Amino acid sequence: MKFEDNLKEYLNDEFIHELVLAQEKERTNSLILNTSKMSAQRFKTAFPNIKEHPFLKNVFYYNKNEYQFGKSYLFDNGAYYLIDASSLLVSYYLPTKNGDLVLDLCSAPGGKTISLLLNNFDKNLNVIANDLSHQRALELSKNIERQGFSNVIVTNNDFSKIYKFYQNKFNAIILDAPCSGSAMFRKNSLAKEDWTINKVLSLQERQKELIKMAHFMLKEDGYLIYSTCSFSKEENEDVVLDVLNNFNDLEIINIENKPYYYKSELLPEAIHLFPNLYDGEGQFIALLHKKGASSTSINKSKNKITHKDLLNKYELNFQNEININKEIYLNNFTLDLTKLNLIRPGLHFGSLDKNIFIPSFHLAHYLNSSISITLTEEEFKKYIHGEEIIKNYNIKNDFYVVSYNGINLGFVKYVNGRLKNYYPKGLRH
Repeated sequence: MKFEDNLKEYLNDEFIHELVLAQEKERTNSLILNTSKMSAQRFKTAFPNIKEHPFLKNVFYYNKNEYQFGKSYLFDNGAYYLIDASSLLVSYYLPTKNGDLVLDLCSAPGGKTISLLLNNFDKNLNVIANDLSHQRALELSKNIERQGFSNVIVTNNDFSKIYKFYQNKFNAIILDAPCSGSAMFRKNSLAKEDWTINKVLSLQERQKELIKMAHFMLKEDGYLIYSTCSFSKEENEDVVLDVLNNFNDLEIINIENKPYYYKSELLPEAIHLFPNLYDGEGQFIALLHKKGASSTSINKSKNKITHKDLLNKYELNFQNEININKEIYLNNFTLDLTKLNLIRPGLHFGSLDKNIFIPSFHLAHYLNSSISITLTEEEFKKYIHGEEIIKNYNIKNDFYVVSYNGINLGFVKYVNGRLKNYYPKGLRH
């Protein structure tokens, strides 16, 4: 069976033709702005030729030939995150409330966790972002750290392990399931040649297993959003209908209709994003609700804080400290994390070198720029080149955050009129 023939089960020939033509056109490029670091107005002024998303706040389309957003200090320091506009709608439709514990089960590279948090600054969410691949989990951690989030635990676990120890624990779950990736054909032209119906059916079995695990990990009155970047009904409607038929405590929530969306008669409550209707690569999204009253709270963590003087210095308020090989992390999670393989157990506070505390580069991303030393344009250029800056300040010898244009860049150590550079070597321009 060819890919186009597979689509005929729920799309007409004219629509399939339009979809195939759209996948042959140049990809769209988009990003979501981190407004804790840079306002939308300031961003639009700096980059006047960007195009605002029609209904998503702080989301912009851009021409990659005009703006090299991936090669800017603004990207390195978390002023925005580059992400396909289709993926952004997954977290957009996930209902959350203040203090919710959220699991992003297949999180890497992190776009759905990042967009969820950027759109919910005021809700104090705590997120466990997991990925099965160790290498992808490391990249996920870098992307989370760059944005300056303190309320994210990055883990590298088999899904069955999380399921075994953390049933009925999460208020909300994002399941962007592994799939055949037909929405990525434009991004990867060889993927279409590798597509087979057998691969789709094999993945379907895994998807059914994952969504059933997610059901058991979800608290009563919790929400599960299921998504794929596949256009095949076998990986989308069929998977959702299967879990609905197996669990009578689950109900599907209707997602609003917009002219950019396609709704199938097979499951009209869900939405498809196709590149001939919506500027993005493509996505299937279904929102499920676990009926019943909210269950009891999760177990308390027993970690203690030992660096209270440093917390006071940086005006931080955390309950838990985790020391892994002299790398210190802070979090406010009440969930028992001992069963998880941790990549990033919270905000990376710093490290101990011969019992001397060195603040983490990523701590600067989290801190407010108002407590930083502001660099001039000339000093900024020196800093991102890794050079030492000679300048006298009426301050004691210690570590300090430096910023440029309201964006924290990292740390320096002030020693007798010299700002010793701690900007990571891999980011130096």
